[in-house]
Amino acid sequence: AVSAIGGASSPSAGDGTGSAPSLGASFNRGGSASSSAGASPSQLNAASSVGPGESSLYRAYREGAAGKSKSSRASPPRGSGSWDEDVSASSSFDTNALPLKINQDILLWNARSMRAGAMKIRKRDDRVRARLNAIRLYERAKAVDPSDGRAYVGMGQVLRQLGDVDAARQVYQDGADATGGDSAYIWQAWATLEEREGDVAKARQLYDAAVAADKTHAAAWHGWAVLEKKQGNFQRARDLLIKGSRLVPASKANPYLFQELGVMAMERGRVAEAREHFREGTRTEAGARSAVLWQAWAMLETREPDGGEQARKLFQKGLAVDPENKYVYLSWAVYEARCGYVDRARSLLRKGCKLNPGDPPLLQALARLEAKEGNLEAARALFEQGTKLDPLHQANWQAWAIAEWKAGHVDRARELLQRGVWVAPRSRNACKLFQAWGVLEEREGNVALARQLYKCGVKADPTSETTWLTWAKMEERQENPIRAQELRTLCVQQRAEALVGQSDLSPAAMFGIDSALRPVLTSLAKLLGGQDAAATAESVSEGSVKYGKLRRAEREVIRAEPLFGVMSSVDDA
Repeated sequence: AVSAIGGASSPSAGDGTGSAPSLGASFNRGGSASSSAGASPSQLNAASSVGPGESSLYRAYREGAAGKSKSSRASPPRGSGSWDEDVSASSSFDTNALPLKINQDILLWNARSMRAGAMKIRKRDDRVRARLNAIRLYERAKAVDPSDGRAYVGMGQVLRQLGDVDAARQVYQDGADATGGDSAYIWQAWATLEEREGDVAKARQLYDAAVAADKTHAAAWHGWAVLEKKQGNFQRARDLLIKGSRLVPASKANPYLFQELGVMAMERGRVAEAREHFREGTRTEAGARSAVLWQAWAMLETREPDGGEQARKLFQKGLAVDPENKYVYLSWAVYEARCGYVDRARSLLRKGCKLNPGDPPLLQALARLEAKEGNLEAARALFEQGTKLDPLHQANWQAWAIAEWKAGHVDRARELLQRGVWVAPRSRNACKLFQAWGVLEEREGNVALARQLYKCGVKADPTSETTWLTWAKMEERQENPIRAQELRTLCVQQRAEALVGQSDLSPAAMFGIDSALRPVLTSLAKLLGGQDAAATAESVSEGSVKYGKLRRAEREVIRAEPLFGVMSSVDDA
């Protein structure tokens, strides 16, 4: 069967504030692209965030900035239609005459508010004007104190949203030079940019520079861990998260570290461990105010047979701390729809779309709900709105095509699948489009074309078990059992290669050394500290002593042991 992609996008850590990916309803994100098959990643991002209208406006801005004199110019008269009108209204003081830090703080606050507000503007021209105004405010803030890294981080974020990756890189480089390389925020934001552009090695170097500049910078530890997780290095990702959570002081505790630890435990079926991470995170001051933690914890409870009421309470807590959080609305609505409460799901999605009009995954989820309920015209309008909002969101193209196919419009479904593939043919998300298209063609009798589409799908994502097995079943139906077995074997090989490095067991646990070392350690403890020390050592190794009776370091050992595979017999069972 063809499975539609989810569509929960993730917040970015690229602004250096410590924001991080959130656990969406389906843990998937549509890609971005342009109509050109050979477009570079930066061009694809530009097409996603800027679009044709914004591109011309931004080009005009760049040309005007290049030809503008360095001397300050008078503010335009009110009502002139200039892009600077919002800037003039947001700050009525002269930073050149009063170079005080409070002036810079006000400018940065206004710029951040304008940048965040631009994400909720639906019209392209209005959105790019707001972003250009934010850039001007960041430039004025930078002029007050060039050694303050906040202006560089914010400006780089806006430039990336406008699709000008090279300019964003230059801003980060200028910021690193101006701050003497001591700003972890700049290194972390730059690392996030390079990661999104596909330069993993460069991103690692920049994350390393960020934690070297400030070992308590939680966003750098989190971003680096997420990078390693995406590369399949789960053990390395856990090490970074644990190290970050230990080095970040309690006064600066970051909820995203606890959230990611909980999510990684949840993905491995360790429910109790994941729940403990979420609970520990929400006990911190920052975690109690973090919707991402409440949402992730709620997603964990939705997997439990009797966790419905608890999940709803956690979703409500997430909205209480952040009433506009799009991830909570999306996750909660998907759960309600799965439970059969369609009206409740529709209400949540509509409210989420109203509060977040610039979010394609919410529109896609609402469109899929309407299509499932038979409201095809309403679904079409929502799908079309989503593709205009973000042409590179491949999940939307696939969901729309499947809706048309189920309604009997095969040619229209083919057209949508083709458009969805070509916006980002090299993206892993393209694999899901190829797989759906292959199923369509097979059922329409075009077996040769379906075979080619499946082949394209496994090239886009060699680890896609669904595509491999769908292809194998087709070969079996075509009475090619040998070819089907070969495909299953290739699937196993690809999955095995992908899982190399994903084990979260310690080397000792993997090779069975733990059981041999524990008696030795216990004997040494008896010799060095007597029976009490031996009992403590045995208790710590088994994880059976209550936290209150142990020192802080020993409690950390117990909490860390499940992360590295040293589990109790109950957990293993």
